[in-house]
Amino acid sequence: MRTKNCQVVQEIFLSSAGFINLERIGDIIPQQRDFHSATNLDDQMYVFGGRFDHIGHQQTRENIYDDRLYVFNCENKSWSLVIAKGEIPSGRRSHSAFVHDGKLYIFGGYNNVIGKHFNDLYEFNPLTLLWHCIKVHGIENPVPRRRQCCLIIDNRMYMFGGTSPISISRSTNINNRDEIEDIEILRTTLYDQSDLYVLDFCPTLKTLCLLFLAKRRININILPKKFSQEYELFARSTLIRQRSAGETSG
Repeated sequence: MRTKNCQVVQEIFLSSAGFINLERIGDIIPQQRDFHSATNLDDQMYVFGGRFDHIGHQQTRENIYDDRLYVFNCENKSWSLVIAKGEIPSGRRSHSAFVHDGKLYIFGGYNNVIGKHFNDLYEFNPLTLLWHCIKVHGIENPVPRRRQCCLIIDNRMYMFGGTSPISISRSTNINNRDEIEDIEILRTTLYDQSDLYVLDFCPTLKTLCLLFLAKRRININILPKKFSQEYELFARSTLIRQRSAGETSG
């Protein structure tokens, strides 16, 4: 959490009618950080990612992006570090975290140290303590992004928005130093996304059939009118409006 004077704090507050600064229990306490995720799963708070400085509460340009997973036990007010295994996601910030069917999921985010935006999806199982990179099927994955919103409704995850860097084609011809500098500026310029994606954890046979038609671009004129209308709603492309969003947070 970042205060008004740009210092990062590591307190936890309990809110009912007001706020109470909880007493720290145990030696394992996450570093001060911002842009992390804190997700409730089985009455415990799972904290992943975020950005912090190598010297603690001071703000410098030497950032560290944590890939460890911490758990706060809300009953005994204590922290613990999860000794996770498997395909552990890279440290990142401004990602999305959500819970479905007793598992924690991480999507997207950004790591300024390596200069990379992510569009990967990871699943953490608290029973086995294993991370797993999910290979999704269907249409193309969302472009890499951060600051998006992910919301679970029933057995579907709805992902909207976020910000992405302007991509530069590898085939771009560079003639002079000024063009190189212009490209570097473009790489740090973000644009706002307005697209909506749906991740279906339990797709029906009907959904799979609609997806097959969309991927194969099959002529649907021979289909019943009711089904073809539903297909058109399913396959209609989302209008993506891109608006420049100046980089302000590194």
